[in-house]
Amino acid sequence: MTYVVPYSGISNRLGDEEIKAVGEALRQDTLAMGPRGKEFERLLAERLGSPHAQATSSCTTALFLAAQVLELQPGDEVITTPQTFWVTTWPLQARGVVVKFADIDPDTLNIDPTTIEPLVTEKTKSIWIVHFGGQAVDMDPVMEIAQRHGLTVVEDCAHAAGATYKGRALGTIGDIGCFSFHSLKNMTTGEGGAFVTRHDRYAEMARALGTIHNYGEMVERDDQRIGPHAQPAYYKDAHVLRSYTHDYAGGRYLVGNNFRMSELSAALGVVQLGKLDRLNERRREIAHRLDDGLNGIQGIGVQSEKPYAHHVYHLYTCFYDPEVVGAPKDDFIRHLQEKEGIEIVIRYFPIHLLPEFRALGHRYGECPVAEKTYFEHQIQLPIYDHLTDAQVEHMIAAVRRGVAELGGGR
Repeated sequence: MTYVVPYSGISNRLGDEEIKAVGEALRQDTLAMGPRGKEFERLLAERLGSPHAQATSSCTTALFLAAQVLELQPGDEVITTPQTFWVTTWPLQARGVVVKFADIDPDTLNIDPTTIEPLVTEKTKSIWIVHFGGQAVDMDPVMEIAQRHGLTVVEDCAHAAGATYKGRALGTIGDIGCFSFHSLKNMTTGEGGAFVTRHDRYAEMARALGTIHNYGEMVERDDQRIGPHAQPAYYKDAHVLRSYTHDYAGGRYLVGNNFRMSELSAALGVVQLGKLDRLNERRREIAHRLDDGLNGIQGIGVQSEKPYAHHVYHLYTCFYDPEVVGAPKDDFIRHLQEKEGIEIVIRYFPIHLLPEFRALGHRYGECPVAEKTYFEHQIQLPIYDHLTDAQVEHMIAAVRRGVAELGGGR
């Protein structure tokens, strides 16, 4: 089917600046661990006001680093939201962590801080929040809960590049922030992400663990030879590391991985970071036009922008009321797709109801607000930088026609 308003596979159209930057990177001596990555990390850290920013191959790998540097162990508990892409929880599941789901606010679709504290036990180690759709979680009460119970906080900022909370960049309020620069995101490096922290130790651990090094406490060796062999005076084999001179204390260490961003992705990132404010403002303009057009349609509600948040609208969410319209949400979505040519992708199915979490005992009814919102009310309309004014107006008119048709003209 050819859609009038498709769900685009790229957040914004790349131009000559990006082509030039990638071309220049291709002429470098290296496409890995070179100057573009360092430049992107420096600019990102400056933009966020963070002492440490590490470019990664994805937000997923940044989240894996977060779980590893926090040294989460099997049986530890982490509280998170059911309203997220499932990979938010993958690093936790991989480490045998018990995931507990708080509920959400039905307007922002963010984690509801009032539902977090009842889940805290002596085994709770961390709170992992998600700034859903580009609007900030209400972070002050989350941080107060964390401080009260000695918990760390990880911010999943996959939707939130350029968004703020009370003027502070998201990703810098908790202990660790993890970003995505996937093709769909407000700024893109194709694939890519970032690990951000204010803690020197976490930054040191993540740098080692994300760049094919192991990490642990080391002690100097008494006998600095390998068998009968001493280290040559002009040894240049980087693979030797500190094998001649050091041992891991107690033989204990954390195993690293290759989570690096490529130079080509970083070159894209440098250009896109410079465009981020303009790209986000275009999304805000589109979202406000949709809000204005949908307001007043009986049975349709729009998401509010909270006074503490600068919303960057990675997703545009509106709410359908089946009781007011007189037809279920699925009928309305079918109308938008089949009759109006608007491709609808709902984000996200409540992840506590995925088969892997049902296998762990999670059940329907556990997060009633998230469940009711997803199954009955929540709709995301397409939003991206290159939507035309005509496409925006078509979506407004299509929603109005759909409500009128399904409601029998009432």
